[in-house]
Amino acid sequence: MMSRRATLGAVAAAGAVAALLGVLAAWPIYETWWLVLVAAVGTVLGVGIVALGAARRLSLLATGALLAAAYVVTVVPVAVPRGLDQVPGGLLPALLDGVAGIVVGWKHLLTLTLPVGTYQAVLVPAYLVLLLSAFFATTIALRAPRFAAWAAVPLVTPVVFGTVFGASAVSDPLPFAPSIAAPREIALGLAAAALAGTWVWFAAGATRRRALRLGRSVGASPAGAGSPTGFGRGTGRVRRGVFGAATVAVALAAGLALAPALDAGARQVPRDRVDPEIVLRERPSPLATYRASKADDAIDRVWFEVTSQGQLPDRLRLAVLDSYDGVDFHLSDAELGRFTRFPSAGAVNEPETVTVRVGDGYGDVWVPTAGLGSVPSFSGPRGAELADAFFVNRATEAAIVADGLAPGDSFSMSMSVAPAEPLTGDSPATGGLIDLEAMPELAAWIDAQQQPATAEGLATLIERLRDRGYLSHAISQSASPASSSSSSSSSSSSSSSSSSSSLPTWLQRLAAQYGTTFESSAGGHSMARVEQLFAQLNTQQRLAGDDAPPEMLVAAIGDDEQFAAAAALIARALGFESRVVVGVRLSEDAGRAALDAGVPGVPACAGECTGQHLAAWVEVRGQQGSWVPVDVTPQVTMRPTALEEGEQLPEFATTPEERDAREIDPPLGVGERSDPVDPSDDEQSASWLWPVLRLVGLGALALVLLALPLLFVPLAKRRRERRRRGEADAEVRALGAWQQLVDDAVDSGVVLPPGANRNEIARAIGSASARWAAETVTKAVFSAPGVTDREATLMWQLVDADRAQRA
Repeated sequence: MMSRRATLGAVAAAGAVAALLGVLAAWPIYETWWLVLVAAVGTVLGVGIVALGAARRLSLLATGALLAAAYVVTVVPVAVPRGLDQVPGGLLPALLDGVAGIVVGWKHLLTLTLPVGTYQAVLVPAYLVLLLSAFFATTIALRAPRFAAWAAVPLVTPVVFGTVFGASAVSDPLPFAPSIAAPREIALGLAAAALAGTWVWFAAGATRRRALRLGRSVGASPAGAGSPTGFGRGTGRVRRGVFGAATVAVALAAGLALAPALDAGARQVPRDRVDPEIVLRERPSPLATYRASKADDAIDRVWFEVTSQGQLPDRLRLAVLDSYDGVDFHLSDAELGRFTRFPSAGAVNEPETVTVRVGDGYGDVWVPTAGLGSVPSFSGPRGAELADAFFVNRATEAAIVADGLAPGDSFSMSMSVAPAEPLTGDSPATGGLIDLEAMPELAAWIDAQQQPATAEGLATLIERLRDRGYLSHAISQSASPASSSSSSSSSSSSSSSSSSSSLPTWLQRLAAQYGTTFESSAGGHSMARVEQLFAQLNTQQRLAGDDAPPEMLVAAIGDDEQFAAAAALIARALGFESRVVVGVRLSEDAGRAALDAGVPGVPACAGECTGQHLAAWVEVRGQQGSWVPVDVTPQVTMRPTALEEGEQLPEFATTPEERDAREIDPPLGVGERSDPVDPSDDEQSASWLWPVLRLVGLGALALVLLALPLLFVPLAKRRRERRRRGEADAEVRALGAWQQLVDDAVDSGVVLPPGANRNEIARAIGSASARWAAETVTKAVFSAPGVTDREATLMWQLVDADRAQRA
């Protein structure tokens, strides 16, 4: 075996190369030269502590304790450098972060947007990997020389760390070799494999090389006479060299041949699986629950308070929904995967520090924000917890707290208060972004308006949509929006006979301010519901005529939920990218100024924002690339006028007189409702049957998997016995019977002496059948006549009788 000094030098050199490869592999994660210091300190400490323990003859446990102490002493200056800037007050928190990073640092590293630099304690995982890699490699090499080759495993761990925890995008092909996909990753992998192979070769041949040196020193046989130093040794060395070179050549050729066939643009890494995606998938669409905020028990509950020393943003955005599947607007899979930690923010226009305090009416995961100009500073008893659970989608600037906000939570952050740019220019796309054949009413309405596919044309279409709509938050005026939308039927009542005290709160306020009256409106924003809205507009325009006054074209009834979906689809039909935003509008002054700052029907909030202030609008992106908010709330002053087929408008139009009409709820199934309706029996069966079947199937599969190891041995023994019984030759069949008899005895607990012959085994078994069987088998093996078929059959009958007796 190698001397300790030579082994230490070799493993130190290998550890230095491994640290260098680890820095190269992890560079896209950190992109900071501080990583070089982390690698150097980790490698020196890992090798040095093992060498010190070996020199002092310390036990492995004592050496491990020394390593833990060294980690605690060095983690703050090496892996948590921010602690150096906060001495002495911040030294203890930084030390606690460094120790806690052993457990939670891996998750934090995965949920941050790359590169992470030296943010908080993100260097702890890299420091830990490099330190433990050097420690274990040196320990195996010094303390277990027979297994020194296994030190190759910890030596390649730094490269594995950088690869697994890195970004999902791979490096670009080389300019001179575009067919080589992911050249950087391939080069690192080959370098790590070369390091591991070199170490294995070195460690495996150490004993042989030392023996050869010893033989030569005491006068070994001359070369060429069978000595290891002769021609045979040279030939073997050449053969091994050729074989190794051929192996490397084959590996390179296979890698170059298979790399283009692989996905060169992305790879699956743990970073692609983060908690925010799971949290958001489990929650309903915020637009689908919009009407719940207008219910009597929620409309005046404080969602949050917004304050600022300077100017407030025009709007605070909660949810940004970019995908429509024909049922509701929700987050697309692409946007779900973009929620990451927020270690730093970019510069924004006109930043102001805004403070938000959550009230007792809000408890969702969405964080009210405007343009993000800084990392939020959370306060309160859950401040640290909220900071760890804060995630941002940098593309939409929507933010969430994975654990959900609760009353009393508050935060301050820099937000942009710059006004939005106007939408200008032509449509970026040459054609529509949706299939208009699936929505014929929408297509017919757009065609009837005869507007160009430009920003001005889109603004005109949305303005006409709002002017010809009428605000209503409920399907029945006798119930609040939340309960009415989930009710299958409700008794109708005359609007003229209803007292103001029985009206829902939202309608009382609109009636007092704008003279709004009740009109029934189904919830939901499915394709069927949106098509119903445009069908109302198309029918009214056809009956009223092209030259009808504006008040005669009012026909579409709904609220921000339906009109936001309709406006977003109009924009996409013209070729504009669009998305729906749920949030609130803000005003600098309270009272009447706040009401005037919003839109009629959904006022702005100043200070306290309640359910009354919740709004939805659309954001449209034009050729300039920025997203522009567009309000969509329908008007509240001109009530719809129902026209019958064939009815002609008077030549001199007058304001139509309001007539009493008996209100009848629309038939069920007209559109999607905000709250789920009671399912039918078939739906109930489908809702519980599939989870039950799935659980039963998974349980059965688990039982089968658990039973497989238990069933394997009995089945294997049964198969072996059938094979022995079925042998055609009597002698082989008799020998199989004897082996089966011995196996059954051992299974029943008989202890057989090691190396015993057949007679000794028969005595140990202790039955007459065993003694006769031993004699018969001995005759079958050694005598010329052997045994007959009858004797072989008797042997198996004895086996069955012996088994029955033991049972």
